[in-house]
Amino acid sequence: MGVGNKTEQRLLLSYCSFTCIYLSVILILVKFNDNLYNVGKYKFLPVLMILTFAEVIKLLFPMLQAEVPTIIKIEQRALSKTKRSWAKSLREVFKFSLTALVLSIVYYIIIVLFGAPVLTDHEETTMLVITLITLTFVPTSLHLGVDNALDILTGTYSQKGNILADALRLNIQATILGTWLGATVIPLDWDRPWQIWPIPCIIGALLGYLIAYFITVIKTLTTLKLHRKVHR
Repeated sequence: MGVGNKTEQRLLLSYCSFTCIYLSVILILVKFNDNLYNVGKYKFLPVLMILTFAEVIKLLFPMLQAEVPTIIKIEQRALSKTKRSWAKSLREVFKFSLTALVLSIVYYIIIVLFGAPVLTDHEETTMLVITLITLTFVPTSLHLGVDNALDILTGTYSQKGNILADALRLNIQATILGTWLGATVIPLDWDRPWQIWPIPCIIGALLGYLIAYFITVIKTLTTLKLHRKVHR
């Protein structure tokens, strides 16, 4: 593992450690502040806004690195070639917003096809859609761009060796898996209040998202430790 790759690993470790800490705290607060049953309501939107803001904060992490990691060099090279005009920035915001809207509709249709209520519980289903957008599309598009985010979501992303893209792909897969696993407890006759739609799905998505970050932290720490042993 070269110096550049080692720098990338450390940056990825900082990304993931940050998420593991703040998201764990948020989930604990949600549990002990009796807000668990509000995750399917619009009251939960401020929490999702915090998650989005945290991803924006991560964009500042490379500034703390002594060496610029290659996972952001392409973006910085593009910025150095041309100063972004307001018009171009607005186009990118519009592209992001339009893609998020279209993807939300796709998510909504898929969720309904998997058995969500069609004529009722619109607020609850919408909150699940917003949660999935926040956990899958928003982080990926912020760090890799809208086009690459769509490629990862559709399984057509072909670039090899981008550890950040690999980590984001794992996050998406774990989030979707957690959502699906959460749905499996809804029809069970346990008569628990947390079985109400879509509480298990949203909690499952959040836990899947968090677990994926913990997995990446473990993998990255293992890689860095092996690197130290090799170079002793």
